[in-house]
Amino acid sequence: MNKKRAVVLGVNSFSGNAYTNFLLKKDYKILSFSRSDIEKNYYLRFDKSNKNFKFYKKDINKDLRFIIETIKKFKPSFIINSAAQSMVGESWQNPEDWLKTNSYSLPIFYNEIFKLDTKSRIVHISTPEVYGDNKNKIYENDIYHPSTPYALSRVTADQYLKIMNKFKKLDYVSVRAANVYGECQKLYRIIPKTIFACLSNEKLFLHGGGKSIRSFIHIDDVSSATYSAMTKGKSGEIFHITTEKMVSIRSLVQMICNKLNKDFKSIVKITEDRVGKDSSYNLSNRKIKKFGWKPKIELSEGLDRVIEWIQNNKSNFKKNELNYRHKK
Repeated sequence: MNKKRAVVLGVNSFSGNAYTNFLLKKDYKILSFSRSDIEKNYYLRFDKSNKNFKFYKKDINKDLRFIIETIKKFKPSFIINSAAQSMVGESWQNPEDWLKTNSYSLPIFYNEIFKLDTKSRIVHISTPEVYGDNKNKIYENDIYHPSTPYALSRVTADQYLKIMNKFKKLDYVSVRAANVYGECQKLYRIIPKTIFACLSNEKLFLHGGGKSIRSFIHIDDVSSATYSAMTKGKSGEIFHITTEKMVSIRSLVQMICNKLNKDFKSIVKITEDRVGKDSSYNLSNRKIKKFGWKPKIELSEGLDRVIEWIQNNKSNFKKNELNYRHKK
């Protein structure tokens, strides 16, 4: 088995895109899948013409057999799964789509991987949403209390991997990152959306006045932590990836407005909060730090980098990119 072969499922996702870039820089050969065409260049963090990168437009809900057979031939050491229906608020409108992908297709995918003769380590990209609303410090073994259809849909694959590891010795590690951000993130996410609103003098709708508290971590720090978990973590372990600084969404938006010399009140319009929105995720990162990892990019620096990326690419963006468009 080639130790520098990895599969990335969901390569068009923000985390999948960034982690592919991270692995390519380490000379990994990457086999990737996504249900959509490969992203536009200004959303990609890597060169899609790289000789070590191979992409297939395939959907885990429809093309599972092709995906499994292709992985079988590739014989990877690692299979990184970033594929998921991922929007929280929108999961209330079409919960069946979230459940189909996250609760049904992903466990089946993992079971098919388990059957392969070539044993690969699975790296499962999970989410803090599974814990639900929790004002206390959250540790990796805490009980799940999902508050939304999205969060509920993510619990199934997490639990399936846990029991497969316990009773069948399936090799996996799982990571849950705090709110990720960085260059090349889709514009409908809070940080790029706020920056774009400031640069375009458009209104930003702030759900619930931005009272919820989050830790924002740059995607480059998430990639380096994921690599530590992937290569050093014990089978069956879960790792939290987060900074130790919490900030309200309102304070975050205010910070961006200050950087761009915009008046907060002129940009922001307060709206009702999303149904089931969790007020806080205060994750413990003690386990991942035991590998010598720590976040390197401060929030202010990271915001400057995103601002520069949006300014450099503003002419490329289309207005409809500000809104999430659901795909079945």
